[in-house]
Amino acid sequence: MLIKAILVALLATGSQWWFSHLITRTWLYPIWSGFLTGVIMGEPVLGMQAAAYIQLTYLGWITAGGSMPGNLMVAGIYGTALTVLSGADPKLAVSFAVTLSLLGILINQAYMTLNSVWVHRADKYLEEGNLKGVRLMNYVPSGILSFVLYGIPVMLMILYGAQWAQDTLAMIPQWLVDALNLVGAIMPALGIAMLLNYLGKKKLIAFFFFGFFATVYLKLDTMSLFIFSAVIAAVMYFFSRDREEGGA
Repeated sequence: MLIKAILVALLATGSQWWFSHLITRTWLYPIWSGFLTGVIMGEPVLGMQAAAYIQLTYLGWITAGGSMPGNLMVAGIYGTALTVLSGADPKLAVSFAVTLSLLGILINQAYMTLNSVWVHRADKYLEEGNLKGVRLMNYVPSGILSFVLYGIPVMLMILYGAQWAQDTLAMIPQWLVDALNLVGAIMPALGIAMLLNYLGKKKLIAFFFFGFFATVYLKLDTMSLFIFSAVIAAVMYFFSRDREEGGA
């Protein structure tokens, strides 16, 4: 369990540390970070299921002008880890994730505030012409701080929180568990609705309903729906190109 806890802690550290975003921003999203958490903890299927529910909830997630409605990394990694530890239904992962992501906002504020210290130190080194000092301040302190604020808490949760999570879940009345599962099932729909609101193209809404009814009534799986969508997109593209060439 110690190795698993350390690996998840490193995952949480890398997902938050700004340097990791130069490699890939997929670390940020629950569908990937949550899945990796499940793999590390030996429950890849449960991890993927929990991550999928969490990802749908935050599908319309956006940070505007620095405003942070939730800490997505904490939601994905911490929420999935707690779901695996407790052995809860994947739908319950959403309730875990939303609560933890709100606490993650406070962690992020502390992270950003403390990181400003290294920025001033880097400015001082720059004035002195010390480029090695600038690189040091940019890379090392922020990585250590990320491990302290994000890595250590999830490591302690995995090491000492398994029995606590199971006992707590067992103490919760069944009616409350059912209610949380219901909320967990509804929240992904809210995420999809937020995404559709951002799209804002009314002429494309028909395709959304086409996909919905094709899934519900025609029982098409994801791959079949993807193929049909690709064909429709190709046809629309060629027709629009022909109209543009004809108009020219």
